[in-house]
Amino acid sequence: MRFSDIAHTCAQNLLRRKSRTILTVLGVIVGCCSIVLMISIGQGISEQNEQMLKSMGNLNDITVTAAGGSGAYDSSGVGMSSLSSSDMTSSDQQAKLDDAAVQTFRGISGVAAVMPQRSAQSTVDLTAGAGSRYVAQYASVMGTDMTQLEASGYKLVQGRMPRRAGEVLLGKYAAYQFMDKYRSDDDSRRIAPGDYECDENGCKESEGEKPFFDVLTTKLNLITGADYQSPDDYRKIGSTSMSSTDSGDGDGIASSQNPVVSMPLTVVGVLDAATNNYDAFSSGVVMSLEDMDTLQAKIDGKTNTTSRTKTNYDQVVVHAQNIKDVPGIEAQIKMSGYQTTSFEQTRKEIEKQSRGIQLALGGIGAVSFLVAAIGIANTMIMSVSERTREIGIMKALGCYVNDIRTMFLCEAGAIGLVGGLIACLISALGSLSINLLSFGGFSMENVGKAIMGGDDVNRISVIPWWLFVVAVLFSILVGILAGFGPANKAVKIPALDAIKNEQ
Repeated sequence: MRFSDIAHTCAQNLLRRKSRTILTVLGVIVGCCSIVLMISIGQGISEQNEQMLKSMGNLNDITVTAAGGSGAYDSSGVGMSSLSSSDMTSSDQQAKLDDAAVQTFRGISGVAAVMPQRSAQSTVDLTAGAGSRYVAQYASVMGTDMTQLEASGYKLVQGRMPRRAGEVLLGKYAAYQFMDKYRSDDDSRRIAPGDYECDENGCKESEGEKPFFDVLTTKLNLITGADYQSPDDYRKIGSTSMSSTDSGDGDGIASSQNPVVSMPLTVVGVLDAATNNYDAFSSGVVMSLEDMDTLQAKIDGKTNTTSRTKTNYDQVVVHAQNIKDVPGIEAQIKMSGYQTTSFEQTRKEIEKQSRGIQLALGGIGAVSFLVAAIGIANTMIMSVSERTREIGIMKALGCYVNDIRTMFLCEAGAIGLVGGLIACLISALGSLSINLLSFGGFSMENVGKAIMGGDDVNRISVIPWWLFVVAVLFSILVGILAGFGPANKAVKIPALDAIKNEQ
């Protein structure tokens, strides 16, 4: 028999007993839908966990600190010449985060970028506008290697990269850290996009307000000092005694031995908030290491700031090319005597928990599929019993045993195929409905978010394309396996006995 003949015979046999076929297909649909939707919920949990990790920081980043703590300025200028473990055995020979260490990290396989960083250790305020009208207290200020920003995953949303001394970058939300000291407390700040605003009707996520000023066209003034204290109330700054190295914009409180330091800044670019809203890259000032040296020299009262001294860094951020490279890179750095932190261990724990949830949910769905498989087997057994005479006639006419077996297996597989396809359609609609309910109702925007997802979209149910393919193939496989026993039973019936059978 040709395969087309076998397929035609299968279709006739299934349609001949419509009620039984429909009920069997319905069992497959229920079982397949259960598995797909359960796995999709597990996928949704995994997606939410991944977004949570991304909001906390870049998963490809490894933060390196010295074994004894964070780095500090090294007046001796002695760098680390080697990363061998023999050099790290004593406390006075601890691995130092200096320029030599940075170059060594860059030589590790799989490293895309290395960013040495130093933060301002003193309290820092930022002022802007005429009369220092706009103030950002306790600002985050970070010095880093500007050439490594792009390779580390940071992007500019406005402006350009710094090219000369005094030019800096601001985090995307830095403009919202400023207050207008001449406005009332309720109106002294601007709401950033994503923040929550509350009224008598409750709280909701805000689309954001326009900042008080354009950071790319407004000069900033950085105010700090060795023992600088940010004023409790900038409105009373005129009545407060203070000392400043600059005659114009000294707005801080300090002692006569350690005066206030002012440093003019020109903002030339705005960084996208790649990680969170709490560091300099998101809501503070990012300057070159040379500018950080100049600032520190002013704070220390040094006059020679023309050349950059060899220093230890507070930390070094190593950016891996691929998330799979993170464990190996981190292991090599730890072997060299450094402390490292990354989200690798957290990510593994979350992935382990997600897999456990997916297995549990998939097991619940598998029970339904087992019932469906039993239903297919029952249908095929009944079909063999009712068609014994038909089988005998086929054998008497010279039909091959393999053709008879193939015919019954095709019938079982067809039940699985039809059930699987319908189940995938129902599962897709079910997943869409679950997500739309979680988004607040039907709209074209919500439909797009439910299907495509996104960085700011938390879907409860996620069905990747491959899950539909696996579900259909699995349904066909279950059908064939369930029909294998009845098919073998059919081919073993003697032809004469089958012909004599009344059925």
